[in-house]
Amino acid sequence: MSDVYLTQYLLDLEEQRCRAIVEERYDHLSGILSDRLIHTHTRGNQDGKEAYLAYLQGVLQILELRRKDLRIILIGDSAAVMHGHQVNRVRRRGTQDEGSVESMATQTWAKEADGQWRLVAFHACSLGSPVPHAR
Repeated sequence: MSDVYLTQYLLDLEEQRCRAIVEERYDHLSGILSDRLIHTHTRGNQDGKEAYLAYLQGVLQILELRRKDLRIILIGDSAAVMHGHQVNRVRRRGTQDEGSVESMATQTWAKEADGQWRLVAFHACSLGSPVPHAR
């Protein structure tokens, strides 16, 4: 796969990830996330794949998720680092209170043993005050 094609493929996967989160299509999202996922939130707490999916389903609803200025660094033909700006409009489930989280996010994507590319690590760094109700 050429570098240009792989870069576009990863951008498409990231778009699918964002859309699946907002549309609450957790089965689709689960297929994009590695079973080895390490997800570090803006407040520094970490989740594995199952805990992250449970957090999205039970605690925090992502109403809008925008990415911009994404940069991808390919590492050979089986790993890549993605970095860029992220803005989430969120609401704690069961409330009407909305907030916004602006961050820079670094992600590691890997081609796993089954040949599929998946998100292995995600780390977000807040660019402002974190939403008070985000854990």
